[in-house]
Amino acid sequence: MRKWCLPPEIIDFTVRMLTGRRPQLKFNNFTSSWIDIQNGIGQGDLLSMIAYLIYNADLIDIANPKNNETVLAFVNNTAYIAIGPTFKYTHTILKDMME
Repeated sequence: MRKWCLPPEIIDFTVRMLTGRRPQLKFNNFTSSWIDIQNGIGQGDLLSMIAYLIYNADLIDIANPKNNETVLAFVNNTAYIAIGPTFKYTHTILKDMME
């Protein structure tokens, strides 16, 4: 988040929101003890999509359209695409994108 120059208020808010989370499971007649969560974002959390886009932003910046390179990204799927005259040439482009 700092790399993308997001305001400190947003970074601090996100850190506070993800710190000290402790769920407890309840089903039937069972209640678990509190569980400390060290990482991750809650499933369905509105912040999760934005955080994932920030986390994966570098993957999307890899492609160079001048070299017939493209990156397609949607939610948690990313695909690298290269176009070239031969398989070997195209393979080299993809290899360079991933290194």
